[in-house]
Amino acid sequence: MEPEKKQRPPRRFTLKQKFEILKDIEQCRTVREGLEKHEILQSVYHRWKRQLMVGVRASLRTTKPLKPPELKRPEEENRMLKETVLNLSVIVASAKKEMNVD
Repeated sequence: MEPEKKQRPPRRFTLKQKFEILKDIEQCRTVREGLEKHEILQSVYHRWKRQLMVGVRASLRTTKPLKPPELKRPEEENRMLKETVLNLSVIVASAKKEMNVD
């Protein structure tokens, strides 16, 4: 019976960490040596490298890109205004129904 291999949770890397790892692997004597040093699979290394070469910076991130702060406030205001208009429409509709006005 083979001993069970302990699985660790997947590691998450920031864009900066990925770039630093790629740079460090390039400075090692061999790519294999760098992959072992950072415990990175060869497929992951090639995917990161291809993405970097193509210039797909956003695809190297593990999370959705953050919205700029200047967009958050107007979007929140827009949401609140839409909610207010909807509430007022419901009130007007119910008032019309009570007065039998169509």
